[in-house]
Amino acid sequence: MLSASSTFSSEAVVSTQSTGVNMKKSGSDAPHVELVEIGVSLDLKLRRSTIEHERRRHALKVPRAAKIGKTKNISHDMAGTKLAKVHMTKQDINEMPQSKMKGSKRASGEEKKKKSKKNKSEEKEEEAESMDTS
Repeated sequence: MLSASSTFSSEAVVSTQSTGVNMKKSGSDAPHVELVEIGVSLDLKLRRSTIEHERRRHALKVPRAAKIGKTKNISHDMAGTKLAKVHMTKQDINEMPQSKMKGSKRASGEEKKKKSKKNKSEEKEEEAESMDTS
């Protein structure tokens, strides 16, 4: 059988002991009972009844790195990846500078060639008409 006891005294000492009970034979009907110390026994003394204000403040101080700031629009999924929402203003595609692709450059080059060929053929026709009228 195990028991634990703690006692308080006027000196502000707390004594803690863990004891076991041994029952041995005796000459009478009641067994002889002995308490055997088991495990750790502690004598705790209270040395300071009040904590100074500065020491308490220093003891309770939380470092800046440990403080958790409020983070908006950030979440984590089951795998632990960080997900965030980014809010942007609406963009007008017509006002954005666009780089021209090679395909569009070729197409515009071909159109110029066609236009120049048309212009040349139109000029020849105009010359022929002007000669016919004179």
